[in-house]
Amino acid sequence: MYLTKSDFTVARTCATKLYYKKLQYPSLNDEDPYLEFLADGGYMVEKMAKLVLGDGKELGHWDDPAQAFAETCRALEAGHGTFFEATVIHGGLLARIDILSRDEKVLRLIEVKSSSIDSSLDGPNPFRGKKGGISSEWMPYLEDVTFQTVVLRRAFPHFRVVPFLCVVDKAKSATPNATFDKFRLRRESPEERAWGRRVDYVGDVGALRKEHILAVLDVSAEVEDLKTEVEGAAEEFAASLASGPVTRISPELGKKCKYCEYRLPRSRGGKNGFRECWGRLAEPEPHALDLYRVDLLGGKNRDVIAELAAEGCARLGDLPAELLSGAAAARQRLQIEYTAAGREYIAPALRELLSAHEYPLHFIDFEGSRLAVPYHAGMRPYEEAAFQWSCHTIRAPGGAVEHAEWLNTEEAFPNFAFARALRDQLGTKGTVYIWSHYEIAILREIRHQMEKYACVDSGLAGWLEGMTSPGGSRVVDLCALAKDYYFHPAMKGSLSIKQVLPAVWGADANLRKDPLFQNYVKHDGHGTLLDPYAALPPLPIGETEEVVKEGTGAMRVYQELMFGRAKDDAGLRDTYRKLLLQYCELDTAAMVMIWIHWIAASA
Repeated sequence: MYLTKSDFTVARTCATKLYYKKLQYPSLNDEDPYLEFLADGGYMVEKMAKLVLGDGKELGHWDDPAQAFAETCRALEAGHGTFFEATVIHGGLLARIDILSRDEKVLRLIEVKSSSIDSSLDGPNPFRGKKGGISSEWMPYLEDVTFQTVVLRRAFPHFRVVPFLCVVDKAKSATPNATFDKFRLRRESPEERAWGRRVDYVGDVGALRKEHILAVLDVSAEVEDLKTEVEGAAEEFAASLASGPVTRISPELGKKCKYCEYRLPRSRGGKNGFRECWGRLAEPEPHALDLYRVDLLGGKNRDVIAELAAEGCARLGDLPAELLSGAAAARQRLQIEYTAAGREYIAPALRELLSAHEYPLHFIDFEGSRLAVPYHAGMRPYEEAAFQWSCHTIRAPGGAVEHAEWLNTEEAFPNFAFARALRDQLGTKGTVYIWSHYEIAILREIRHQMEKYACVDSGLAGWLEGMTSPGGSRVVDLCALAKDYYFHPAMKGSLSIKQVLPAVWGADANLRKDPLFQNYVKHDGHGTLLDPYAALPPLPIGETEEVVKEGTGAMRVYQELMFGRAKDDAGLRDTYRKLLLQYCELDTAAMVMIWIHWIAASA
């Protein structure tokens, strides 16, 4: 059993995870749509890199490491050339290299990542901080390259190895041959996808080589700095796989375990890595790890959760009150007190604060996407494309709730049409409710894009500036109000609307009786009330059914609508449109539900 570069990367976050990964324990990452979405973008960037960096040969036998390594050896012995997905083995270490080229006695190792630099802003070395040390942001990627370099040098000691990192460059704008629609992900079986997605390119390769959005940077100095540490860690990890059953490296319990991918819901049976690490300390409910901003508990350089676990404690109520300090302390105390009491908290001042807001009240939500490979020519990598908004409006106290929406269906940069339609809906009077600052960030970016794309519209520019000015009082963040004035035990330590809405929905029977929200009242097969997001109806897509329940799903469906299988299929296009509209509508309906509950419950 080999230690691969992906094994190494996981083990560097927590050595115990190597055991769970190798024995294929169920993981939250197995079902994480955002990670899959990012991976698809990575495959597109990798395809671009392979096209740009020269004609190469794809090496195979991925399911048989020994044969794959033998093929790599034959390829390198044959002379100069560029090879894709070369497999290199030495001892118990295995690296599959994105792009490997030989020139005389020099091997160029190129690792491709969909991460980004900005060559116009980042200076000569974007991987190091002001004091010269390697940036923590880039450390996992550079350790990955270092691991591959170590294996390659050991396997071919008679060659000089020069490592590179290939990333996208946000200083470059995409040309028509470097846009999303030119890269097509093949639909493959789960077995085929186990070795990565296949991507077809349908643009002009010659033009792409001149107009790509990539940067290839020599990271030899960074690899030399990291080599000793990476070699030592790799040997330790490989030793746990060396013979017989995989050896489980003892866990170091602490606050980092909060977001462990092996911390599965209690309701799921089978193997559970978190429970194996924590033993009986995994059982308490609510758990100390559920504390709001547990990372701040006790200060920056102290791990109170580790200390508590060492004493055999893990209940939320076991946390020492004297350690609750700093900006998060008030929220943490509130959580502990009202979780113990098993009841909801609504600050008396919340109703008065909400009642002071000027009508009409607008509840808005946006859907957008930032991709390594942009949707449209002229866009830069990871530049925002805002493709949808939803708005619920209450025009006067006791008035009806109205709904408006906008979804881009044109094959053009959507942001200015998006903003104009939103301006027409919101006008210049009343209160605009958001949940977190995503919407403000998008409107600010659109204002900057007006300058970049020479969009001359003084009225729109002025409106955007008024909506996003730091001193403006028109826009109100309901998430910030939840942080300061509201808590329900079902939320645990989260302020996500995906946690707040189910808590409110379950607590307020009157909401479920409101005719406006009746279509969200559903139960599972056991009679348990579903939260509204779980109640969204799936729609038929061919022989299957799909439903959008979160932002990543919205991005995927939008891409299918605009650039994928629905592009030339009117029926499928209409279905995808309905999926997007019903999801975004619920996001703003959720805000209305929470607002109604707060007003009524604090009366």
